Amino acid sequence: MRPTTFAAAAAAALAACSLEETGANFISPNVFYQNDAQAASAVNGVYAPLMDWNGWKQPAQHSIMCDDDEMLCWNWMGGGFSGQSAGQWYMQDNAVWFGDYRIIERANDVIENVARSGGISEGMKKTATGQALFARGYAYFDLVRRYGGVPLRTEAYVPDAQMGAKARSSVAEVYQQVAKDLREAAGLLPASYATPNGQGLPRAAAAWGLLAKVYLHIAGDEGTGTPLAANKAAYLDSATLAAQAVMVSGTASLEASYMDLFDINKQNTSPEVLFAVQGATVNLQGSQIPGFFGPRGDCSVVGGCGQGFVSVREDFYNTFATSDKRVEPNKAIAHSWEVTISPFGKLRALHTDSLATLAAKGLVARNIAFKFGNWSEGCGSFDQQYDSITIKDAVDPTQTSTAIYAVGRPVYSLKYIDPQHLGSDQAPANNFIILRYADVLLLFAEAENERNVGPTTAAYDAINQVRARAGLAALSGLTKDEFRQAVWTERAHELYGEFQARFDLIREGRWLSVMNQPSTIPAYAGQGICRPRQAYQKLQPIPQRELAANPLLQQNPGY
Repeated sequence: MRPTTFAAAAAAALAACSLEETGANFISPNVFYQNDAQAASAVNGVYAPLMDWNGWKQPAQHSIMCDDDEMLCWNWMGGGFSGQSAGQWYMQDNAVWFGDYRIIERANDVIENVARSGGISEGMKKTATGQALFARGYAYFDLVRRYGGVPLRTEAYVPDAQMGAKARSSVAEVYQQVAKDLREAAGLLPASYATPNGQGLPRAAAAWGLLAKVYLHIAGDEGTGTPLAANKAAYLDSATLAAQAVMVSGTASLEASYMDLFDINKQNTSPEVLFAVQGATVNLQGSQIPGFFGPRGDCSVVGGCGQGFVSVREDFYNTFATSDKRVEPNKAIAHSWEVTISPFGKLRALHTDSLATLAAKGLVARNIAFKFGNWSEGCGSFDQQYDSITIKDAVDPTQTSTAIYAVGRPVYSLKYIDPQHLGSDQAPANNFIILRYADVLLLFAEAENERNVGPTTAAYDAINQVRARAGLAALSGLTKDEFRQAVWTERAHELYGEFQARFDLIREGRWLSVMNQPSTIPAYAGQGICRPRQAYQKLQPIPQRELAANPLLQQNPGY
């Protein structure tokens, strides 16, 4: 399908913030927006906040993964908002709000100033405007899903102008702006770039794919009770059309091997990745996420160790088929191994070896198992078995040392492993995938099922492509309700640990019921509900700093 055809169909379906850029930071467009190179530099500035302390370096950004039924986080990561505690440490920080609005402000500047420049080529004007529109749409999409209605600003910053405080626009108004930005971006962005995947810049398929997700959110629970609900059927149609624009574009396909998506040497050339935040390989300039995900005891050659703060919940892990390649041991997931010669000794990277494997290597001379306490953060209690074993020296087998291994029950995802930077140096090369083709296929399958009396051949084909890569049998013969549940399960299994689950559960109208279910693990039955939630917590609190700066803002109910 031609993108222009979709744009017409989608159009038919659709019937403040404290911006702290000051005059000292302001560069007059009469001086700066003079040529293509300056336009490209301005666009890079729009995307820069994605990997800084207001973006994906910020725990407030990625702690959303702690507020779903897939991942188990230590309580401090969510500051209570995402754990069992009542505190709201990170959520009161204004980092995410500020970071998104910084993207919006810079995007507004590019959109307005590139258009009126006489020195920038028409081709660059088109591309830069599309890139800025995509960024603005992405930022508002992030904001509306977190906070609900937010102030809408689409005008460029003008120094010394009395822009004034701005009240929150409605959820419907924000979503309509997001869809408008992404539709326009899709018509302006190139199909591809000279650099693989644009090195952090979106192409047309990224805009269509994100637009499909936006339309499915509008047609979901977030649209209930708003003017958007009256056009639910049209939004489902638009979601399928947007996804189809990606599917027929010829610019996206599934990666042959699931874990290759997360290989730092392959991410920027993957045909599946539509948009990703680029990793930063400079010390202390990147994200802490790989260190948080890294199994405890997984140590870097440059110092520091994986901290094991995020693991896969045992309830969720048990929902996978044993043949599912997305949880293949030592390729996709690993269990925790720790070794220490003293209570505070150095940890070693032995997490992929079982005791039997160590014994086969001649490393274990004695194995005495005994229980030693438990580990508990965020949900349940993970009993650990500690083994006192003697390790033979690899060079001189007559030399031995006694160590204590902790065989951790948590299962760790290996999606965010940079072999050179497993620890706390914050210089991982890992990209953080915002959108990929498998996500789009599943969005299409869901929308196609919902807009019809049940799953169509096209819907089955989309979901079965994803299942085939995972080594699973094709689905067939399902009712509409059964297929809906199958897609939801497939999304969870395909995208776990990729910061999608909380938003999916809310869109599906299941977040409250899922979060308030007790654990299915018998050993945890006495622990009560893992993460008790109330309806108001579907939205995050607006940061106090923003409320103080803008008297027209009102806090979300419950906070």
